[in-house]
Amino acid sequence: MDSASLRLLAKYPFLRKAREYVASLDMSFDEMLRHPIYSSALEFGKDRVVESVEGSFEPDLETRRPELTILSYPMARMMAQSIGQSIASKYAQGEADAAYGLLRSESAQTLEEITRDLGVKVQDGRMPFLQYLGLATPEAKTNDKWKLVNRAVDAGFVEVEPDEMPDLLRQAIRNRVMEPVDLKRTPSDIKKASAELKMRLMGERAQVTIQELETQAIPPCMNAITAAMESGIASHAGMFILATFLANLGLTRDGILSVYSRSPKYDEEKTLYQLGFITGERGGTEYTCPTCATIKSQGLCRADCTVKHPLQYYRRHARKLPRKKA
Repeated sequence: MDSASLRLLAKYPFLRKAREYVASLDMSFDEMLRHPIYSSALEFGKDRVVESVEGSFEPDLETRRPELTILSYPMARMMAQSIGQSIASKYAQGEADAAYGLLRSESAQTLEEITRDLGVKVQDGRMPFLQYLGLATPEAKTNDKWKLVNRAVDAGFVEVEPDEMPDLLRQAIRNRVMEPVDLKRTPSDIKKASAELKMRLMGERAQVTIQELETQAIPPCMNAITAAMESGIASHAGMFILATFLANLGLTRDGILSVYSRSPKYDEEKTLYQLGFITGERGGTEYTCPTCATIKSQGLCRADCTVKHPLQYYRRHARKLPRKKA
């Protein structure tokens, strides 16, 4: 398969051609997980689940081999569905949202190919009534233009504009990602990874920790907030965002305190009290780090990092750093 075809499948690994490509390798998942190159797809798959659930996933098409991105998808689906319906649903939505971001810049020909692959029937700008209802209902909850009363309907078909197709395909993609996976022969390594992700994603974050930050992987916005904090001029919003970033990343409590202790206004007792609320230990609500869009809206963005979420930036850059010797 040529590089252009592999790149397309890396962008949209839910396509049937991607499944055919994986089958063409003629290897079981157990064999892939022992392969010197393909085995790294498991770690990429774990990141894929976490970032999708957090709403920050974007396929890495520049620094990662497309084969590994393709293989990370079926592994991620196995892990997400092994954890449970709630995570599987969030994961599928994250995958669909990531694909939607890419679909909007695709050529008409590529859109047509993906539309056919997903089984979406459109002819002369018209879609069967029942299929339209199935795909447009989620959009109609937040945008009246998708409601049937506001559409042109004729002889069982609904008129659809070409530029509306990515929105409808997003739901079709979510539906495909949600299709059941046969988990009976899930490899032990994937089962282990699923258990780790379940602990991380279902209210037990404190058990998944990192001892220290990779300073070279910290996003510019967080570096700027930290610098402002060290000067005693950080805003309340900035301090809150930094705390959610460090907590969601899995930094230990002592690690978070060591960051905040650099402030001339540092008060350990007050900081511990506030951390209790952020992590959900007080009040029962765990706060998540805002997306880049929210951070930008508050005037705290410092660079176009080509990511959707600070956690995504950190994980992507931390993976590229040389591993520290034990």
